[in-house]
Formats: sequence, structure tokens, C-alpha cells
Amino acid sequence: MLSTPLHIRPAIAADAPALAALSIQVWLGTYATEGVNELIARYVLDEFTPAAFAGWMADADTALLIAETGGHLAGYARLRLDAQQEFFPPASTELCTLYVQEPFTRSGVGSALLHEALAAARDRTGNGALWLTVNVLNRRACAFYEKHGFTRKGTAWFVLGNDRHENHVLGVS
Repeated sequence: MLSTPLHIRPAIAADAPALAALSIQVWLGTYATEGVNELIARYVLDEFTPAAFAGWMADADTALLIAETGGHLAGYARLRLDAQQEFFPPASTELCTLYVQEPFTRSGVGSALLHEALAAARDRTGNGALWLTVNVLNRRACAFYEKHGFTRKGTAWFVLGNDRHENHVLGVS
């Protein structure tokens, strides 16, 4: 249960450092289950920077929504418009990221962000269909998307160094 009301809004430049910090925290907590090595450290420090978030905010083909409670970032969703793929042709919008800080999981933050992401896709493209990739070992995320009507459309691979990690491609209309 949230102690203060949840507010979802478009990200602004001042949110970039908090978005980067939350992203690193969530990514490491989810995927660095055997600890952090140099490859993982380089990946998160290169990928999740305030500059990267500022760039996405400036990109007309990106929508970045944040969820905050009590003036603090609890999670965010990043959409990439005009993101064609072969597995689910009705969807041209990719839900690139939906991250919720651990203390806010199972509190409705993820569902609220997903609802707003679907609405943003519909408003911006006229089509509410979304696609995404999710690591097959992230059972909590897989169950979350299944609960929200996403179905498996194919397989994609996340490559980090010499390792390939299987991801489901999911879609919803």
C-alpha cells in the first residue's frame, strides 16, 4: 500500500538523475543475481546515465512516463514509437522499459504505469498495441505481463559480452 497518492506524469529534465539511479538499482537487483562483475558494472554505468535519459526525453519517438509518490520516483515506463518488429505486426510501439523500485512492487505502481503507457501509445499512434521483450528467467515480470493480457509472440536474445539471455517477445492489442 502506498503511503501517499501515486502521480504519473511525463518525465522532465530534472528527473534524469533519479531515473538513472533507479534504473541501475532495479537492473542490478533483477539481473545481477550472482553479484556484480566488470562487464555488468560497465553495462549499467554506460546504459543508465542522466544523459541517456535526457536524450530519450528529447526524442520525439520516445515517451517517458514516471510514477512518483510523495515527491519521490517509484518507477517509470519508456516507450519507443515507430518500433517495427516481425513478431507482432499490429504493434509498432515498444515498451522498452517498465521499472518499479522494489519497495513499490505489488502496490499498483507497475499496473498504473502500464495503463498510462497503453494510453500514451494509443494517443500518440492511434493504436494501443504494444510489444516488449522480457527475460524468460524474470518470472515475476512474465506473470505481470500475462496478467495484463500480453501473450508470447516470439523469442529474442539479449547479448551481454559472450552471454546470450533468452527473452520472450510479448504483445497486447
